Amino acid sequence: MGNKTPAKVAFLASIYRHLEGFHMPYIKLLQDKGCQVHAFARPDQGKTGIAGAGVICHDTPFKRSPYHPENLKALAYLIKSFREEKFDLLHVHTPVAGILGRIAAKLTGGTQVIYTAHGFHFFQGAPIHYWLLYYPAERFLARYTDYLVTINQEDYHRALSFPVKKDVVYIKGGVGLQLDDFGNIDQKQARDKIKEQLGISGDPLLILCVAEINLNKNQMQLIKTMEKLAAQQQAVCCLLVGTGPEEAKLKDYVKSRSLTGIVYFLGYRQDIPELMAGVDVVVNLSRREGLPRVVIEAMAAGKPVVATGIRGNKDLVVNGQTGFLVPVDNIDATVEALLKLMTDASLRQQMGHSGRERAGSCDIKKTVLEMEKLYEQVIGN
Repeated sequence: MGNKTPAKVAFLASIYRHLEGFHMPYIKLLQDKGCQVHAFARPDQGKTGIAGAGVICHDTPFKRSPYHPENLKALAYLIKSFREEKFDLLHVHTPVAGILGRIAAKLTGGTQVIYTAHGFHFFQGAPIHYWLLYYPAERFLARYTDYLVTINQEDYHRALSFPVKKDVVYIKGGVGLQLDDFGNIDQKQARDKIKEQLGISGDPLLILCVAEINLNKNQMQLIKTMEKLAAQQQAVCCLLVGTGPEEAKLKDYVKSRSLTGIVYFLGYRQDIPELMAGVDVVVNLSRREGLPRVVIEAMAAGKPVVATGIRGNKDLVVNGQTGFLVPVDNIDATVEALLKLMTDASLRQQMGHSGRERAGSCDIKKTVLEMEKLYEQVIGN
């Protein structure tokens, strides 16, 4: 980075929103070191923030499936751009951008590649078609990857057998989190605000789930858990933050089961730290995760977490210490975990405290420092 000509670095992801949401600190790090930073992604609302940060944007028509024929256009565009720009480093993210970016880098030659796997689509318990679709591609393309960055133990140990050119790296804190954003909010005031906005009376257990509403995030497990708790006359309220393809179906289910005053759909929200401060428990019942930021946020906010015992969740949640791990689709186990937390305020406080301590390893300052060392290995100080 001490050269007269600044190093040119390109970030690739399926959409700009991914880069804006998770990688701005790393983009700023490289810019502060004098690098010229570019971004290749499909246009969405995240582009404004990326472009506003001084990043040179290249709109790229990535499709969600790696085998979609339209991705040939994206590949051709990447090859043309890489030949013109002659990047010193590509940092690629998300499966499709990761696949196409590494193929283009191989075909154009001379560019070093870091690939961050935010959770391989093949994992313990994954459907067989995930393994058939993604595993061969990831294993083959590892030979065109200088450094493969993993963010959970399962992916790290699996990637060690891949033919990566230089090294497989494990970053425990994932993309990191600004912990202070979640630790300095008046909890009573936040709780009162939630209850007032939603018209909630009494003192129910407030449960929060923050995720896109889709089959993978598995909000139905939580809703059916609420149904059982309501049938037991338990005082609970569930707040679902997010939107997505399963939203209408879940709303219909909630209405048909008379759960409207128990399950609340809050849509897209920008006040996640305040919401977390005001609830009692955070729940993440996904079928697949890499290293879920929402769980890190919950721990930073000092909240116990009930999560499925899958990759990513079990890297963060210590069962019985910072929350509870339950099997995917096991309603009874989820009910049992929430009942334990509902009836024991001191347990909630103890688990929240332990979670806050554990979240320290995910501090953005630590993860940026780890990536800085890796960037320096690749393109110098």
